[in-house]
Amino acid sequence: MSDIPVNNYTRHQFNAYLGYYLSFGDYLYSYKAAFDALLYNVYQSGLHIDHLAYPILFIARHCMELGFKTNIRYFIKYSEKEDYKKAGTHNLEKLFTAFKLHIYATIVNLKDKYGIEVGKEDIDEFNDYCNEVNKLANIFHSLDKNSDSFRYPVDKENNNSFDYRDKINLLDVKELYDKSLLLLTHTADVFAKYTDFADEINNMYEQEMSTNYDHYY
Repeated sequence: MSDIPVNNYTRHQFNAYLGYYLSFGDYLYSYKAAFDALLYNVYQSGLHIDHLAYPILFIARHCMELGFKTNIRYFIKYSEKEDYKKAGTHNLEKLFTAFKLHIYATIVNLKDKYGIEVGKEDIDEFNDYCNEVNKLANIFHSLDKNSDSFRYPVDKENNNSFDYRDKINLLDVKELYDKSLLLLTHTADVFAKYTDFADEINNMYEQEMSTNYDHYY
């Protein structure tokens, strides 16, 4: 790999403002960009992926974790559920279950509280993408249940993280990853036409209450 020249341009280019992008969505975008850059670097270099497989897989797994947590934090407002509000776990199975719980509870709440019915086509599409996410979540759960195996060569009992025969093709992972990230980065956008309407109803109600309340003063 070529050395990076140190000059005014590169020093500006590599000057990182760490406090600029502190939302869960920003972090997800950052890790997604790193995943894409590393995979493309391997392809361009012509080198085998073995040594970079661990950080690439860790990044992909962490993207899923961030995606679940981002959506849980967004949909809590509409689901009115407290499950995994702080999401203090790395377990993808639990986070995936909580993610779906908040979406389905949101669908029920939108109908029961606001008379807003989520379109069947949107629910069907959500379920279809969940099937793809489930495939990747299962792979990561079997390879790296507690988010340790891609970071360390041994577990807490000093056992090897992987057997020498363990093998996975990262292009297969990328295919599932791309489909998973579509769901995790766009679910809020798809539901916005419903949740925005619910927000409008809430705002109208609050304004009406405020007007009536202020009338007594």
